[in-house]
Amino acid sequence: MAGGALNILACTVKQWKVLKQRPGVFLSHLGVMLMFVGGGVQGLFSVRGTLAMEMGQTRGEFAGNDGVSVPMPFEVSLKDFQVRYWGQEKHIVHALKKCGEPGHDGDDLLESVEVEPGKDAPFKSPGVSLSVLKFLPNFSLSESGPLNQDESRQNPALAVKLNNDRAAKPSYLFANYQDAHEVRDSSGVRYVYEYNPGMIKQFESRIAFLEEGVEKFEKLINVNSPAKYKGYRLYQSGYDPKNPKFSSIQISKDPSVIYIYAGFAALMIGLTMAFWKEIK
Repeated sequence: MAGGALNILACTVKQWKVLKQRPGVFLSHLGVMLMFVGGGVQGLFSVRGTLAMEMGQTRGEFAGNDGVSVPMPFEVSLKDFQVRYWGQEKHIVHALKKCGEPGHDGDDLLESVEVEPGKDAPFKSPGVSLSVLKFLPNFSLSESGPLNQDESRQNPALAVKLNNDRAAKPSYLFANYQDAHEVRDSSGVRYVYEYNPGMIKQFESRIAFLEEGVEKFEKLINVNSPAKYKGYRLYQSGYDPKNPKFSSIQISKDPSVIYIYAGFAALMIGLTMAFWKEIK
């Protein structure tokens, strides 16, 4: 690359008298040299890496692509992280019952309905009645009883109550373990839970830039909307479906951009001028 740039520079100096009379050709040579310079600057001074954070954390360095920690002249704090979906998540409950016919061991589907936590399931089939008490995105069992660990949707469950059994305690329907934990009423109706999270639209982070502990400004970033600060660009690049508080941010600093853009512009203008002169 350096040899090519020097060769073009030598040709430009040698043909300077001719190039002064042909500005289009001169601009074309200049554009190519600027792009060579940009490539050299990029190789020597650009840095890229990943800033991995959880909500509430503040970082003043990031992991470079070579695995080496790279310090920044400022700090970044992750204020919030959200995953946006196309449409809302859906909770479907299926009511099944054995038909009782000889040779038929499976359950027949009576009805499937979409339910909302805090409301009765809108079943229309006779004898099918269920109340949905609440939704637990990541069900877990502690010494004190059932609880929700976090919002990660790793083990989605519904707390339900059989309306035809007033003395019954709340039961739990699990989307991931539909057959392992059965919920049946006294008439033999079995309830199965299906969870549909919806398609991911985008994920975004709200970050703050700090210097010496003083917050300068906040910026909401996503895949198509990066943040820029002191020559650094921060892009939303990933997330962890098992950890709703985690955000992966790609960070880069590339001082060669101005040289490459200027070189490309000079090359296009120069070629246009040269061809225009030939046409005339």
